[in-house]
Amino acid sequence: MLDGEKAILEQKITAATARMNELRLTNHDMEVKLVIYDVIAGRRKNLDDLSPNFINDLQKEVAKHREEVQKRMQELCSMDSSKPT
Repeated sequence: MLDGEKAILEQKITAATARMNELRLTNHDMEVKLVIYDVIAGRRKNLDDLSPNFINDLQKEVAKHREEVQKRMQELCSMDSSKPT
């Protein structure tokens, strides 16, 4: 194999590995959101079958959403209080 061909293959492998890691992260994020939606919809009664790392990620995602909701509620309350009555 020529050095040029080897270098091209290494670049392709590096690019494919980076893309695979991106897809793994996206897949994990989607799995976390799916579990949250299943709990909300009542399709999941407990989290016993999940790994501790996954539950930790789940807690972080729930906390993030809770903060977003609280921030939006504060925005709406401040908009409501600034209106003249």
